[in-house]
Amino acid sequence: MLKMVCMFNRKPGLSMAEFKAYYEDRHVPLVTGLLANWCDYRRNYRAEHAEHHAPHGDPGRSKETVFDVMTEITYENEAMYRATMDALADPEIGRRVAEDEDRFMDRSSMRVHLVEEFRS
Repeated sequence: MLKMVCMFNRKPGLSMAEFKAYYEDRHVPLVTGLLANWCDYRRNYRAEHAEHHAPHGDPGRSKETVFDVMTEITYENEAMYRATMDALADPEIGRRVAEDEDRFMDRSSMRVHLVEEFRS
């Protein structure tokens, strides 16, 4: 399985609650209506007031917030992934998605990785 993992931060001035509400109530319905070529679409929000320290240590751990949300979009195969990328390349669809992202996320913070998922 292929998975696109996207990490990004909320737009400055938005609380985490406002960010989550916009993403879940506005952006998810828009994207799922425009792009339906995946198996799974998950949003993993950073636990805002929680600290995690691994018992075996976190060498080099930064205090910087790396992301507010990590989004995972899973594709059964490369053809499904390509269908999503082709749809996003459509000028109208790409414009609508980007304009909506600008309303609630800091797009300059976005990091996107294509990974292969393995499970035990």
